This record gives sequence, C-alpha cells and structure tokens, in this order.
Amino acid sequence: MKKTALAAALALSLGTVAVTAEAGTAGLTGVWSGTYSFSMTSPGGNPVGAPTAPQAWSFDFGTGGGTAAVTIANTTTFYASVWTAHTVTAVDNGDGTYGNTSSCTGTVCSGTTNMLFDWSVNSNIPVAELWDITATGNTATVTAVSAAITTPSPAFPGFHPAFNGTISAVPVPAAAWLFGSGLLGLVGVARRRKAS
Repeated sequence: MKKTALAAALALSLGTVAVTAEAGTAGLTGVWSGTYSFSMTSPGGNPVGAPTAPQAWSFDFGTGGGTAAVTIANTTTFYASVWTAHTVTAVDNGDGTYGNTSSCTGTVCSGTTNMLFDWSVNSNIPVAELWDITATGNTATVTAVSAAITTPSPAFPGFHPAFNGTISAVPVPAAAWLFGSGLLGLVGVARRRKAS
C-alpha cells in the first residue's frame, strides 16, 4: 500500500482532528466547545435584562474554511421567558472572523442573518452576529465584534444580543485512535504476507 493511500485511510479512520491555529487566524477544524456569557444592549447602548449564568456552546468547524454549525444552549430566563437561539451558523470569513460578514450600525445590519431567536410568543427573531475568534493552540477566545436583532423584528428591534466566551478543541475519541492503530497493524501484516 502506498504511503499516500495509507495516510488517506488513516485520516478517514480517525475523522477530523483539530489543528493548531496561530493567534488571530481563521481556519479552525473539528468540534470546539466551551461556555459563553450573554448580554443584551438597547439601540442606545444601555444594558437591558439581567445577566445570564454561563452557558454551554459548541462550534463544529468541520474540515475548515467553510461554515461552522454552532449550538448555543440556554436554560436561564430573560425578562421572565427562556429564549433559545437556533439555526446558528458562523461563516469563516478568512480573517479570523466568523458569522455575519458586515458590521451592524445602530439598528441596521446589512449583512447576513446567521441565527434565529425564539422568545416568549415570538419565533424566528432574526439576529446578525459577527465573532472574532482568536485561537492559540487548542483554546480560543470568541468575541462579539457586532451583533443586532435585525429590523423589522417583533421583539427587541435593533437591540444587540452579544455572545462572548471561550472554546477548546474536543479531542478525538480514544476508540478512533485504537481503530487507526489497528488499521496500521493490518497493513503491516498484509505487507509481510506479500513479501513472503
């Protein structure tokens, strides 16, 4: 078996492995998870609502260079109702930023909506958010550069829901490494049989 074919087979057996990214760059791969803090400000920049406890989130960057699927959990209330964020995506802009490709000015976001909120009786509230993700090794800081509920919206039009937090690379399960080493062993046995 040629070395390139062996490397390809091993890569397939192990799945996506998180790569180390230099600080301030994009191009992360694999699943990264951690916690975030959530804050909401009015169009005038004033904080609204009680701060929420740290919540879990994860970014699935896949093989990198594309769109990351983001899972944002929330179990705390905001103005007496639990809100949920769904259909969250983070597009790799190639410069260390992910999400909405344009900044929000005031109550206007001209870029792509990249998540939806459900809150109280309101569903699918459109939100545009741009994150700067700075990675060093297998940890990264996620900072909201801009965020706004796009107008018109049935709830909180023009308000700014910001997510800031940290994420760490999720290691490949030990079973995958064992499978990969087993595959290498089988290749070695096959070579010996072919040689004899």
